[in-house]
Order: sequence, then C-alpha cells, then structure tokens
Amino acid sequence: MANMEHEAAKRTPSRNLRALRGLAPFLKPHLGALIAATSALIVTAGLSLTLPVAVRRIIDGFGEDIALMDQYFRAAILIAALLALGAGIRFYLVTRLGERVVADIRKEIYARMIVKSPGFFERILTGEVLSRITTDTTLIQSVVGSSISLALRNIMMFVGGLILMVLTSPKLTSLVLLIVPVVIVPILAFGRKVRKESRITQDKIA
Repeated sequence: MANMEHEAAKRTPSRNLRALRGLAPFLKPHLGALIAATSALIVTAGLSLTLPVAVRRIIDGFGEDIALMDQYFRAAILIAALLALGAGIRFYLVTRLGERVVADIRKEIYARMIVKSPGFFERILTGEVLSRITTDTTLIQSVVGSSISLALRNIMMFVGGLILMVLTSPKLTSLVLLIVPVVIVPILAFGRKVRKESRITQDKIA
C-alpha cells in the first residue's frame, strides 16, 4: 500500500487536454449523435437561463394585470416543461454516445490483445491488462457520457448567468465575483486530493 502511494505521488499529474484527441477516431462514427447531444445541451442551457427571467416577470408584476400574470405563469410552466424534456433527451443522447464509444474502444483493445505474443503477457501483469479493459474504459465512458457534458453545461451557465447579472446589476456582480475565490480554492484543494486517491485506487485494481 505504501509503495502504491509512493508511485502515485511520483507520477506527474497530466493536465494536457490534448490527450482527449485520441477519442476523435471513436467519435467520428457517431457524429450525428454527438451533434444531437451538443444541440440538446445548448438548448437546455438556454432554457435554464430563460426560466429565471420568466419567474422575475411573475414576481415583479404580481398583483397587477391578472391576464398578464396568467401569460407569465403559462410561459414559466412551458419553459420548465421544455427544460425537463430537453434535459431528459440530453442525458439519453450523451449516455448512449458514451456507451457506444466505450464499446468501440473495448473492441479495439480486444483486437490488439489477441495478436500479442506470449512474451508480452509474461512482461505485463494480467491484472493490469484487465484493468485497462475494464476500469480505464469505464473511466472514459464517465468522461464522454457525463463529465464533458456537465462541464460544457456549467461553462455555458456561468458565462450566460454572468452576462445576465452584469446587465441586471453590475454592483451585485462585482460582489459575487469577490466571493468566487473563497469558494474555488477549497474545491481545487479537495480535487487534487481526490485525483491522488484515484490514481492509487487504479494502481491497486491493476
């Protein structure tokens, strides 16, 4: 256990996102699904930013024109329904895309494994080979099937929300931005700890 922790500590954490380019050949056959998932992501992010505007209209106009209030309520309900539908479609498309990509990767790994010489399997531990086929590909499925989608959605929400806040109240926006470092620093520190433990776990599985 101590040796695994030492090896994980020595390993230089890679922050180079260019490694994700290796997924391009596996994404090309599913370009239609990728475009559909991206479109659903953009639409749901836009609806998420639109819903608070509709709610604001309801609150600001409360008690005034009843007919106008009914329109605002109907608009808010419609946006919420579209958001729920879009989120479900996005989750389905992204999850299905991740499963298809990982299935293709596993086929490629199997195809390469069966042509290796016996000497290869004498040098490489069987557990490590199984780890590459199972654990590592599952991690890729998590990245393709959820992590990238959530990251892109959060970026869109952050940029869109920041723009709306600046247009609504620049002073409030500046106060919020002052709080951001207080929230981000603990998250980064905790993330590094989780990343280190993840490397140790992968070594133990292998």
